[in-house]
Amino acid sequence: MIAYIIRRLLQLVIVLFGVTLITFGMLKLVPGDPAVALAGKGATPEKIASVRHERGLDRPFYVQYVRYIQRLAQGDLGESLYSSRPVGEMILEAAPVTIQLAVAAVLIELLGIPLGVYSALRQYTFWDTALTTGALILWGIPVFVLGYFAMYIFGLKLDWLPIGGVGPTVLGIIPSTPASWSTLVLPALTLGLIEVAYISYMQRASMLEVSRSDFVRTARAKGLSERKVVWGHGFKNAVIPVMTIAGIDLGALIGGAIITETVFNRPGIGLMIYQAINSRDTAVIAGGVLFATFFFVFANLLVDLGYAWVDPRVRLED
Repeated sequence: MIAYIIRRLLQLVIVLFGVTLITFGMLKLVPGDPAVALAGKGATPEKIASVRHERGLDRPFYVQYVRYIQRLAQGDLGESLYSSRPVGEMILEAAPVTIQLAVAAVLIELLGIPLGVYSALRQYTFWDTALTTGALILWGIPVFVLGYFAMYIFGLKLDWLPIGGVGPTVLGIIPSTPASWSTLVLPALTLGLIEVAYISYMQRASMLEVSRSDFVRTARAKGLSERKVVWGHGFKNAVIPVMTIAGIDLGALIGGAIITETVFNRPGIGLMIYQAINSRDTAVIAGGVLFATFFFVFANLLVDLGYAWVDPRVRLED
């Protein structure tokens, strides 16, 4: 177990190195010059050149990248080109907002498990067809479309919920007032409902596959009650792949929150990356992507450990 964890952490270092290289390379391919924006409107070519030299933007790509890696190895994520604030400080401020949203979305996503089980137990009935069709429709709706629709109906028309912002929290993540909870409802539902559709569809398929297995037929032949067959044998095995998906989604939603946080104007990692992309703030983009990647890989590791805990047949050392 310990050897497996160490091996995965070493893989994380390689992954983060590759992510920084790809991020820097892609930003160099994007047209535009950050020095022009930094110098200000109407700046002279001499002023732009001075800013470019001062910020080190006139150096070759490999020099800028090696310098960034050297600073990163010392725990320094660099500074924002525009605010001159340390990127690490910006991430520490924005991360709790994104983690709060991702955790809330995953909790909503887990509602897909009982829906998928119910659909599988009622195969080919009206409710099975309705749930499956609804899941496929919801799954195909882009996040930003669902977000703007929710804002328009529940925020503007009905005036039930706020359409943006965040409220006070406990430990930086748990909303501490009713107003704080209300600001979380719409973005969490927007991000989580589409995943509910996916999870319910996968849970249905997994439950149907397990129900046709030999050990389930054997359990019924032994005279066990349908309740014990379904929940004691079928569900326990059918939920394992869905747990894997839900756990990985927790990491994926950190990076996937960019659109949702932008739509609802939540000052998290997603909005920070979006604004940095618009201004080509390389250090902020790289720092945000590194945070999302680290969280994704770490969540993946926890899923693997949980998978081995649920199913003792899995050996992580193999």
